[in-house]
Amino acid sequence: MTAPERLALRVFFDSSCVIAGAFSRDGASNMLLQLSALGLLDGRISPEVREESVRNVTRKLPGALPALRVLLAEAPTEGPAATAEECARAAGFADAKDAPILASATAQACRYLLTLNERDFWPPPEWIQVVRPGPFLANLRTLISQATISGS
Repeated sequence: MTAPERLALRVFFDSSCVIAGAFSRDGASNMLLQLSALGLLDGRISPEVREESVRNVTRKLPGALPALRVLLAEAPTEGPAATAEECARAAGFADAKDAPILASATAQACRYLLTLNERDFWPPPEWIQVVRPGPFLANLRTLISQATISGS
């Protein structure tokens, strides 16, 4: 096993994070997508996330479309769409429109679902942790700092 495989946390980016990352280069979503592009996070999306992100940015934030295209090309790995069975399993733990997102995140064995709409998801903690990008980035900084201090 190589070092990046051993260290990279697998995270799933909801479209809210992808859109925020394309719109703001200074925000936590963009920073986390950049860490994914560098291989320091194992960032994942689904076809639904890609389609929703492109559709919403094209309609609401067309100036961010070039940045979105770069982020989607460089950062997250796009896994398959969730199956009907996976969506049915996730249906009781997310808003109806977000069940395919939760299903894709869990099917791709992600540890974290990064979203700006955490109230739309309530899965059991043993499935996945739902967290906003800002707090996730703060916790990641703490973990890195502790690893650096203890490894000195």
